[in-house]
Amino acid sequence: MKLLLVEDSRSVIAFLEQLLRREPDIELLPPVANGRDAVVAVQRWSPQLVLMDLVLPGKMDGVEAITEIMATAPCPIVVLSGQLDTPGRDRTFESLRAGAVDVLAKPTAGGLEAVKEFRERLLRTVRVMAHARVVGRRRMSLRTPTVLPAVQTPLSVPVAAVETKPCSLLAIGGSTGAPPLVYELLRALPSPAPFPVVVAQHIVRGFEPGFARWLGGTGHRTMAAQGGEWLEPGAVYVSPADRDLVVRGGRLQTQPSRGVAVPSVDVLFESVAGFYGAKAVGLLLTGMGEDGARGLLAMRQAGALTVAQDGASCVVDGMPGAARAMGAASQTLTPGEMASLLVSLGRPLPPSPSGRGSPQS
Repeated sequence: MKLLLVEDSRSVIAFLEQLLRREPDIELLPPVANGRDAVVAVQRWSPQLVLMDLVLPGKMDGVEAITEIMATAPCPIVVLSGQLDTPGRDRTFESLRAGAVDVLAKPTAGGLEAVKEFRERLLRTVRVMAHARVVGRRRMSLRTPTVLPAVQTPLSVPVAAVETKPCSLLAIGGSTGAPPLVYELLRALPSPAPFPVVVAQHIVRGFEPGFARWLGGTGHRTMAAQGGEWLEPGAVYVSPADRDLVVRGGRLQTQPSRGVAVPSVDVLFESVAGFYGAKAVGLLLTGMGEDGARGLLAMRQAGALTVAQDGASCVVDGMPGAARAMGAASQTLTPGEMASLLVSLGRPLPPSPSGRGSPQS
């Protein structure tokens, strides 16, 4: 596996090279320190994976370099980000919209355990993401919202069926490759939506406030959930990165995670199935592993509309693929079809007689 490091810090390069050179299946190309050299190196060497810093010297930063690479020589790019809850421009999530497939937090000061944990996460990510599905993209302004491709095939869900079964809550779960899709789906959903939206996204701890703020660019009221919030129509709640989010009595609660995948999509979906039943809709998006498949099955068994992303459009067809294999998805849809579904679901509903925080009748 040919791997290219794009990083201007010599200490970070030395640290990463020390971790990666031990691996017999990884060939490190000469590192580059700026965006323009990164584009040239990718075009020349065709690496299987790029580890990309975002804050780079010169006129081309990491986001712009990713945009150029995806337009001229597409390949899997994993972002090395040190940016947490920083106001203003959020390069981390701009990079995902530009075509990066995943984000790793840059190593910080810590003992041997912290280094061991980072090394394991780095190697696991590198080996999986080197085989991630990537699609070349035309150059675009990342400040201007993009539009999902037009739907070329009819919806698998008849619009009439959606209209006769109102949605009281939309639950979305995703992992690798999902953040830009979540963004585009929320853009397709009319604002304000007549129901709350809850998102469980596998994400690096500390990045969820930035993720919620970035999703606010879709026109919806978004927030990083802390626990205790009433589920309000028109609001989008993003799960914490280090705890599981559950629905209890029309409110959100957090709890210690019980599994490897955090936040657990399974736990969220199972709680939604228990409270909202047939009045919920679940979307399971691209991601590694099987998290969310069991929870989506619980939602389907409760009568909810359950959707898995089609494999051809997934960056990694792990979670949706597992859901399809176990019969958890009542529908398998492309991103464009999911967007059309949300347009239908988001049409205003008649006033509900139910009280605050209760599922709509």
